[in-house]
Amino acid sequence: MIEYLWSVWRAIRLGLRLQPDVVQLAEAYPHATAVAFGVVVVAGVSLLAGQSVILFLNQVKPRRFVVSLLINGLMLAAGWAVWSAAIWGIGRWLFTETPRFSLVLRLIGLSYAPLAFGFLILMPYLGPFLQRFLYTWSFLIALRAVAYTFHVSFWPALICVGLGWLLLMALTATIGRPVVTVRNRLWRRLTGAPLNASARDMLQQFALDQSAPPASKGDEP
Repeated sequence: MIEYLWSVWRAIRLGLRLQPDVVQLAEAYPHATAVAFGVVVVAGVSLLAGQSVILFLNQVKPRRFVVSLLINGLMLAAGWAVWSAAIWGIGRWLFTETPRFSLVLRLIGLSYAPLAFGFLILMPYLGPFLQRFLYTWSFLIALRAVAYTFHVSFWPALICVGLGWLLLMALTATIGRPVVTVRNRLWRRLTGAPLNASARDMLQQFALDQSAPPASKGDEP
């Protein structure tokens, strides 16, 4: 386990600046898919940790807090698999190069490396900026991964990645709708908050609850 965690941390460091030698490593390393999965899960856990004020304000128990972190990581991993499949299929349709799906999956997984620092979005004032910065950084790494694997330039890679993202959104809004509904219900059951609730929304609601006058006995049903 320690060796695996060390491999995930090393993959995060390599993924932050994707280079051609990293592509060769991802293609040759026997457990690269499992390590890429670990990178994505760490990214999901870190992103939720950055929004942990939502869980604290809802007084989520420690066990549920840990489960919520893991579920967020697994949800991000599911999106990673679908997005990678979309990019691979679109790339094979647009370009002449035909890399293996496992290589595309691994490299797109490494593009999630900047999101491993998602816990930083908890910082006051800088949080929203850092969140946009990390997502942009991740997107640019995905572009570089596509450019390396399909041997294309920036603009074709941008078209491929963009179409893959649009396809992911379309699948989520259509055939993936039941899965999204189950995910949202499970999230609300665990945390007591909607999945799309922001920390600002929760703080405002918390302030309103604290400022509301206590109900008198005559008001009670």
